[in-house]
Amino acid sequence: MSNEQILYDVTDWVATVTLNRPDKLNAWTRQMEQEVQHAFESAAADDAVRAIVLTGSGKGFCAGADMSLLSTLSATSGKDGAGSPIRAEDLGSKDGGSGHFRRKHAWLAEIPKPIIAAVNGPAVGLGFVLPLYCDFRLAAETARFSTIFAKRGLVAEYGLAWMLPRIVGLTAATDWLMTSRMVDSAEALRTGLVNRVLPDEGFLAAAQDFARSIATSVSPRSIGIMKKQIYSGQMQDFATAFDYSLDEMAKGFSSEDFKEGVAHFVEKRAPRFTGK
Repeated sequence: MSNEQILYDVTDWVATVTLNRPDKLNAWTRQMEQEVQHAFESAAADDAVRAIVLTGSGKGFCAGADMSLLSTLSATSGKDGAGSPIRAEDLGSKDGGSGHFRRKHAWLAEIPKPIIAAVNGPAVGLGFVLPLYCDFRLAAETARFSTIFAKRGLVAEYGLAWMLPRIVGLTAATDWLMTSRMVDSAEALRTGLVNRVLPDEGFLAAAQDFARSIATSVSPRSIGIMKKQIYSGQMQDFATAFDYSLDEMAKGFSSEDFKEGVAHFVEKRAPRFTGK
C-alpha cells in the first residue's frame, strides 16, 4: 500500500509511523486509518523492527476525526462504523494476542512490540484515544490533551471510559471526560497519563532514542510476552495470571534470549538478543 497520509520509516530497529496531514493538525480520516493499520502490521511482521514510534507531523499529534468525517456520520445518523473499510474482527490479535483488544483502534494493544506514542502537540478526541493503547506515552512540553467528546455531543468512544481510569484513576478520568477541558503536559505527567515530558526541541529524536534503548537493551521475546501478560491480565483473576506467568517462565529457560541474557551479563558486554 502506498502512503499518502502517513510517513513510515525504519532505522536502527525502530519503525516511526508519522501521521502526515500537518495542515489539518493530522485530523484522522478513513484513508489514514487504513495506512496506519498497514504500517503497524508491517512493523509487527518485520524482524528489523523491535520498537514502534507513533507521532504526528508539524505542530499537532492528532486533532481527532476530520470534521468532514464527523459531518458524514451526522448526516447518516451516526451509524457506528458507517462506510468504514476496516472491520473490528480484522484487527489485532495477529500474533497470538488475547483477542480482548480486537476492536477498532484498541488493536494497538495487541501488536507484539512496544509502541511509543510521541505526542508532539495537541492530542484531541480520537487523537487522545490512540495513545492510551500504546505502551509508552511521551509528551512534548507544549503537548495538550482533551477528550473533547462531550463538546461534540458524543460519548467516551472506543473503550475510553474503560481504559482511561485504569491509567489516570477515576477522579481525573471523570474530570477530563465530563468537562472536555484541555490538559497540559505537566498535568498529564502528574496524573500518569504520560511517562515523561521532553523538550520541544529535538522531541522526536529523543523519543526515537528512547525506543531504540528498548530495542537494543532488552529481549524482544520478553517484551512480547510481557505485553500479553499486561493487557490480558486486565481481564484475568490473580490465579490465572499467576499460572500463566509460571508457564511462560518455564518456556523462557530454554529460549535463546535467556541464554544471551545470562551470557552478556557474565561477559560484561552489550546484549545481542535475537527474539527467540
